[in-house]
Amino acid sequence: MEFSDVFFQRETRCDFEIPEMMKRAWAAMMEVMQVTIDVCNRNGLQYFADGGTLLGAVRHQGFIPWDDDIDLCMKRDEYMELVKILPSELPKGFAMTGMYANSYRLRRSGWCYPSIKIIADETYFDQRSYMKRFHYFPYPRIGIDIFPLDYLPQDREETEIMKEIMLVSRDTLENWEQYQQSGELENRVQYMEKACGTTLPRDSRLGYSFWKLVDAVSCLYQADEAEELAELYYWADRPSLALKKDWFEETVYLPFHQMQLAVPGKYHEVLTAMYGDYMAYDKTDRYHNYPFYAKWEEQMASQLRALGFTGTMEEFCQKTQRGELDLNWEYA
Repeated sequence: MEFSDVFFQRETRCDFEIPEMMKRAWAAMMEVMQVTIDVCNRNGLQYFADGGTLLGAVRHQGFIPWDDDIDLCMKRDEYMELVKILPSELPKGFAMTGMYANSYRLRRSGWCYPSIKIIADETYFDQRSYMKRFHYFPYPRIGIDIFPLDYLPQDREETEIMKEIMLVSRDTLENWEQYQQSGELENRVQYMEKACGTTLPRDSRLGYSFWKLVDAVSCLYQADEAEELAELYYWADRPSLALKKDWFEETVYLPFHQMQLAVPGKYHEVLTAMYGDYMAYDKTDRYHNYPFYAKWEEQMASQLRALGFTGTMEEFCQKTQRGELDLNWEYA
């Protein structure tokens, strides 16, 4: 994917300053997204821009200036088909993390999230080849998230039961170690067993089995039984995230920087349900820490200082791109 030099320049947009490093992160994420889209297109799978990525495509024709991730979504049946084919379809150097990953390392990195993530796998690249492949972005595991859209029951009582199960299980997964230490975990596991009519193993597989059970509950209902769908993990305490399934029947394409990105045919209705007046914006409205790479910044800067480089991380990227530096290390 080609980007002009101008794309990577620091700029102020919507009264928000976007640093050069974030521009490199955007370009790197778009590379991962293109790889994922190629897999979907080769296999006739329908995907949609989701959340802030959908909002960015509609409102900004690209990333929201203060956003730092890419989210896609797929209806559950096509999501499961993608999960099935990704291990053989992804190019070398890319991997799927999360519940359905084929190794403990990759499953653990996506622990408790209701999505899969497609990443640049740090075990394949060294620092030099990674930076060259991903527009001289220096921090590891660049990737995108893909969320399943599941169908909601039409019966009010069943809906309330689903909400309660999702709220309890989400809280349990997110605070697994704390509940384990406090001794409360067993009660929560028993709650899920009773609600779902099953028994989970009391061994090293318990956490993974609990996680898989939550996912199985999420996809209980089929399209012909429902009028609405949602990302249940988030819908449980945000009922406005129940979306009409016919809003996703058709796909339209909108500009996303130099790409054309698939969005729901009724994207106006989707965004209104999610955000209300979605054309108004609030730079403080974020659901994660910005920038996502801050946790690696000081660690990598320290490594560079140990190797004799005393400039900024932006200068390191620029000089590496120009071939003026030959520093290398293994990603931890």
